[in-house]
Formats: sequence, structure tokens, C-alpha cells
Amino acid sequence: MSPLPKSANRVTANDVAARAGVSQSTVSLVLSGNPRARLAAETRSRVLRAAEELGYRPNVLAQGLVRRRSYALGVLIPDLSNPFFAAVVSGAEKVAAKEGYAVFLCETGETGAEQHVEALKSRQIDGVILDAVGVSGLTPESLSGMNVVLVDETHEDYPGVVSDAQMAGELAARHLLELGHRCFAFIGPAIDASAFRLRERGYTRTLSAAGCAVASAALRRGGATVAGGMQGMRALLALRPRPTAVFCANDLSALGALKACAMARVAVPGDVSIVGCDDIELAQLVTPELTTVAIPARELGARAARLLIRQLTGDGHAPPARATRPLPVRLVTRGTSARAPEAA
Repeated sequence: MSPLPKSANRVTANDVAARAGVSQSTVSLVLSGNPRARLAAETRSRVLRAAEELGYRPNVLAQGLVRRRSYALGVLIPDLSNPFFAAVVSGAEKVAAKEGYAVFLCETGETGAEQHVEALKSRQIDGVILDAVGVSGLTPESLSGMNVVLVDETHEDYPGVVSDAQMAGELAARHLLELGHRCFAFIGPAIDASAFRLRERGYTRTLSAAGCAVASAALRRGGATVAGGMQGMRALLALRPRPTAVFCANDLSALGALKACAMARVAVPGDVSIVGCDDIELAQLVTPELTTVAIPARELGARAARLLIRQLTGDGHAPPARATRPLPVRLVTRGTSARAPEAA
């Protein structure tokens, strides 16, 4: 068998050192990106230029063995079909790739979160990003010794990044009040997630302050899905008096509510105004387009990845979740909200 041509051989740090006229240890210091390494700017530039000219790629596996790191992160989400979580993953993956980390994506819907965590541990994963559903299905023992960051969920034991969920509910309530509505309802999931609880709290408290408390029968619980929204909306349409304004805790349930109204021949927004939350792409693909509160999902994922990597590299200490400044949210007014029927 003839030997491989030189161009097919892997370029090593020694090759870079020879090209740059420095030692292999100097190359390691430069390519590691260690900000504390005391190297002349000209030396650093020469090494980087040599690495680029040779097409050098660091051996991540070898680096991992030396540093006892896998350079891989786990991201656990409950539902891959939910565009909100897809955006969170997109933001996290982009940051991770830029910093040299691979991402293992796990869906915790049918397979329990604990099973995924055990599989990630066996692969010596460096850290994991979780949402509320994921962390609720895990015991402290199962996460022992792991670097953990939460997305849109607060926890006394783990740092996290959050959106201003209570403001999301407040914005929806203010918008509907300004349109003259006085009979309100809410559709939200039954799961105990702080983001959903705060969205509901912001909505109901703002309405109560305006003298428009939401009746208990108008608070519907179900899955944070299209099916859950349809079921909740059917129950609301049977109430008398029927609510004229509905806030849904996420866009999927709002789309389900919109579908239920269409099937019952209830006009949206003529008879009922519907406001969602998340601003997923599907919100603009239905007719009428969905009024919603935009949550910066990609930025949540990106910040979660940065926070986790900062824990791994030791560049500062991650703040506790309760001290994290929430990311701002904004109302996006589209076609599913209008003046209340009696005020039109």
C-alpha cells in the first residue's frame, strides 16, 4: 500500500511551531487562547498566521484528555416540534460552536430527563442546559457534580437566564384593556414552570388592578400545545357571558384557540380577541396573523450557553438565577386583537 500524500497527513502543533520558528509550548499557549499567557504580539501573530497557512485544526479529543474535558454540552428540551425551543437551541448551538463546543440535543418528551442525563454523564459531558420541564423531572442527586444552567426558569441551586415573563402578561392585559375589553380569560399549561406562572400573574394582577378580575371558570389549564389550546378555548366558548379577550401562555396554545374559534364559527377578532406569547414564526403564517408578546428565545439560548461556558472556563462566577436581569419582551400587535364587540 502506497503511503498517503503529505497533504492528507494531519497538521500538528509541531508543524506550526516549525513554520513559525517557535517552540511547541509557545504554539500551545497561543492556540489555547489563554489571556494570561505573556507573549509578544508579534509572536502571537506569527503563530496564528502559520496555523492558518498550514490549515491547522486542534485535536479536541487530545485536548480533552489533557484537560479532562469533553468540549461538549448537553441541551435538554421537552419538545423538538415547538418552534420556541428550536430557537433556544439555535441560539445555544451558535455560541457553543463559536467557542469550540459540540452540542448533544435531547428531547425529554417520551424519554425521561434522567435517562438523558445519565447518558450525557457517561459521555463525560462538560455541562447541560435545561428548561423548567427538564429540571422538574430530575433529582438533585442526578445532577450532582454537573455544571447546569437553566433557561427561563429560576432555581435556588442553579444559575439561569430568564425573560421578563411577568411583563409579558402585563403587556397582554394592557393591550386588551386599551381595546375596551371587560370580560377576560386565560389559557395556560398545567405544568409548574416559573415562566408560565409569571405570565399568568402579570396578566391577572394587571386586570385586577383595573377592576376586571378573571373568573375562576375562565382560567383554563391544559397542555402547552395546539391541542391544549383548542380544548381550553372550547370550554371558554361555552361560558356565559362568553369572554371577549383571551391571553394564552404560549403561541401554540393560542393557535389552538384560534382553530377552536374557527371550528365554532366564532369570529376572531370580531367576537373574541386572542393574544399569544413567544412570537414563533407560525404566528405570522395563520389568518388572521397572531397578536403576541415576543420572547427573545434565541438570545435566551445564547446567554445560557455563554453562562455555562463561563462556568467551565472559570472566567468569573455565574450569578445566581434570582440575580439575573430578565431579558426584555415586547408586544407585537397583529390581526387577532381588536376593539371589544360592545366598544367597537
